Amino acid sequence: MSRTQSARWPRLVARAGIPALVFLGALAAAVWMLPPAAHQGAASGDPAQARQARKEHQKRGSEAYLRALPSGFRLGNGDRIDTADAVEWHLLTYPTGRIPPMAWDRARDWVARHVTDAPAWAGAPANAARLAREGVIPPGTNTWVSYGPQPVDSVGTTNDAYQWGRVSGRVAANGLAVNPSSPNVAYAAFAASGLWKTTNLGSGSEVWTPLWDDKDFVSQAAGAVELDPNNSSILYVGTGDAVGRAQFSAGIMKSTDAGATWTQLGASVFTPFSPTLPAGGNRWDNQAVKDIEVDPHQPSTVLVGTRNDLYLSNDAGNTWQICAFGNDYTNPSVSGGPLQSINRVSAIYLDARATPTVAYVAVGHTGGDANGNNGIYRFNVPAAGCPTWPGDFTLLSAGLPAGTGNGVPYWEDGSWTGRIELAGGIGKDDHLTLYAQVHSLETGSAEGTYVLRPDGGSTTWTRLAGSGEEDHLNCNATISYTYQDFFDLFVAVDPENDRTLYLGHIDVFKGEVSADYSAITLTNLSATYEPLCPEYGKIHPDFHAMAFVPGTEGSTFLMGNDGGVYWNDKAGDANAWRQLNDSFNTLLFYGGQAGADFAGSGMDGVQWLFGGMQDNGTASWDSTTADLTATGRGIGGDGYHSAFDPVAGSETAGWWFSEFSFGWLFCSADSGADGPFTDSCNPEQLGSADLVAPLVLNPWHCTHERCANLLFGEDYVHASGSYSATSPSWTVISPLLTKGGGSASIVSLAFAPSRPKGAAAGTNDGKLWWTNNAFTGSTCTEKHANKPTFTCTPNTSALWRDVDSANEVLPNRAVLGTAFDPTNHQRLYAAVGGFDDNTPTTPGHLFEFRWNGSSWIRKNKTGNLPDVPAWSVAVNPYNRKQVFVGTSFGFYYTNNIDATTPTWVRYQHGLPNTIIRYLTIDRGPEGKEAYGTTLTAFTFGRGIYALRLPADGEPLP
Repeated sequence: MSRTQSARWPRLVARAGIPALVFLGALAAAVWMLPPAAHQGAASGDPAQARQARKEHQKRGSEAYLRALPSGFRLGNGDRIDTADAVEWHLLTYPTGRIPPMAWDRARDWVARHVTDAPAWAGAPANAARLAREGVIPPGTNTWVSYGPQPVDSVGTTNDAYQWGRVSGRVAANGLAVNPSSPNVAYAAFAASGLWKTTNLGSGSEVWTPLWDDKDFVSQAAGAVELDPNNSSILYVGTGDAVGRAQFSAGIMKSTDAGATWTQLGASVFTPFSPTLPAGGNRWDNQAVKDIEVDPHQPSTVLVGTRNDLYLSNDAGNTWQICAFGNDYTNPSVSGGPLQSINRVSAIYLDARATPTVAYVAVGHTGGDANGNNGIYRFNVPAAGCPTWPGDFTLLSAGLPAGTGNGVPYWEDGSWTGRIELAGGIGKDDHLTLYAQVHSLETGSAEGTYVLRPDGGSTTWTRLAGSGEEDHLNCNATISYTYQDFFDLFVAVDPENDRTLYLGHIDVFKGEVSADYSAITLTNLSATYEPLCPEYGKIHPDFHAMAFVPGTEGSTFLMGNDGGVYWNDKAGDANAWRQLNDSFNTLLFYGGQAGADFAGSGMDGVQWLFGGMQDNGTASWDSTTADLTATGRGIGGDGYHSAFDPVAGSETAGWWFSEFSFGWLFCSADSGADGPFTDSCNPEQLGSADLVAPLVLNPWHCTHERCANLLFGEDYVHASGSYSATSPSWTVISPLLTKGGGSASIVSLAFAPSRPKGAAAGTNDGKLWWTNNAFTGSTCTEKHANKPTFTCTPNTSALWRDVDSANEVLPNRAVLGTAFDPTNHQRLYAAVGGFDDNTPTTPGHLFEFRWNGSSWIRKNKTGNLPDVPAWSVAVNPYNRKQVFVGTSFGFYYTNNIDATTPTWVRYQHGLPNTIIRYLTIDRGPEGKEAYGTTLTAFTFGRGIYALRLPADGEPLP
């Protein structure tokens, strides 16, 4: 497609009332999380056709969300990594599209005033059974236990997935730093997993320690790391996920003692929905920090670039002001509207060779409501206050793509310059050499690498020959595509040689620049999607950060990507990669399942955990391993909900299920955890599934030799009670359960522990449904459960009841989790996402609904819970009055859910303050299958944790 044609389509689509993302995004939507082409061919036999089928599946799922974006809102190809972003934003902000300012700080303050921290339980007392009946035993033995994974072994499986070694979670953009005065000390910031530190870097046995594990730490979204150049014990760490928005901002964390203690700065400035943005302002964005730089000549002067502007502090971070600049800039503090013009600062480079320090700032919005300011700007850092536009600024646009920085947005025939990353070095002639890596809004890929040598007065950039997308090659001369430069991108300069570059894309490249600074030769150091290349298999894809180790003459550095942190001490030699991921507990789980009797005898004496993660597929851990290393299973790319048979399941037996985006299911057909997994197990969707479509297996009601009852949710519920040779036998058992609309879908499902026919479904548009006849059959009863005669057939005539059709009590927000009273299938609980500000007349996050045979009794059981999204709810099977809730800010339980206003207590012993995405209770011991032994928490950022439930209590009558 020509530039003219491709430029025309987004504008025409937008003018027709459909966001530009529908066209450009459909082409490349969510490509960042595609599973391996080789595995995609498992069912079709043709890898290319299967990969195309997966893209089409994602395209359909993405477009549904795109059509539901706020009126007038535009997305360019850079924001589409995130149809995933759109999905998460919807769950947090429906129906208004807003997050209240300082949401996490408000939650922390509320908890401090209104919620008690439960003491650690000292163990099961002799009268545990009696106490359980009275509802006073706290959950767990005494502390949460971490099961990692630390790390995931993506090579240990025999499945045909990409194999990248031992991996952890996603490192943030600019998330690596090495102490220049003590090079054995380094810091790693993770997008949703906090800040980590090592004091033995380079030892070969590095140990990393989390620094943000305090139960009251307001955020685990660690971003850019900056060490004060005059005092390396002073650290500034930005919060928020600046490129992927896994979590949102909550200020800048500062330490003056090398990370031992922390002070939160700018909490009211760097926040999900800044107070400087008026009502009706930019509802879609946040102040996540992308870059922090301290002026070496004025260490109290700190420059911060965020997704919404350049900020400057003259008092070491105590106060902040917006520095406004650009031809198409609208100050967000004085104007609003969903398309307000903001400057997304993508990079800051300081030249401190003389006084005053010269700052180079890149504006690199990746689409959406981008103004026409994308470009590179230069100014002298003032002694006080901000530089003023235009007098103090120089727009360095000469030589960059036409129209860069001219103030005309791309949808109005402006520049297609997108994200820009900057780096600099000093040449042998003692002149500064600046490099800009530019991403194209037109293609989503690398536009080119540009060089500027300003010491001689030059203000014109030169595009390096050999730096286009077509020049980023694998060993076989095929293109290593750079279509995710809006997500994974950096440029770094060898501190000893200004003509040696490192460039991070999906792959990482080393570049050698010619002596006249006119051309570059690129060498692929990773080849992460080319198994036949010698570089393959040594490092994970999707590169975000790099830090050189001082004193090594540029030969040694750290590399950060979606799979963790890596070391290279041979100037980028592809054979020298060494992973440093063994001690990180930083994986981002969406959901999962624990094996039977997890705290007891396990599955034939073995404990099992199985779950799906962002960009690391699905993985299992079992207690036969010597440590917490999990094994990759199923497909690569992203993994979501997972399930397996806790009766027949093992390494080589039983049905195992993994999930790719928008409900594409893979299964191991009675072949065990090690597969092979095939993609022949999908139900045929009638509507559209959520990005994280719910899939649950009933572990409590099975035959004596296998569990087969499954539920899957999209706009409709699908059920299976048996298997064919290659797939569950899916049947649609519900009408349309959402209110309709592109973004509406089922996001939570649950089985009733006391009735195999009972089920519930929650949607992301404020609906909760219940049925007591999801299945049919004369032996589909509690009496026959777990005996040879047990069998259930999905009921195509199942009656689904809307528990609150008018949202009189249940808020019109996403129902993220649901669970049943273990003794009564007519009583269920709903965990509700979002914030009370968005439904002020129906506040709350935890609700009880009971069907009395003719109508619903509805009760708000939120009590003293904080106003943050509640992701999941579970009930103690030994004590129906004890209910657990996992939220975006802590884990809570009550010992008396029957109280009119329950009192909730927090239980963080051993558990960091991370997002608890999914709670599940295992299948219990033989004869007491519905009375599990363990509560398992799948967290979005800190892996898997488990608590033992009271072991010798008895269920209440």
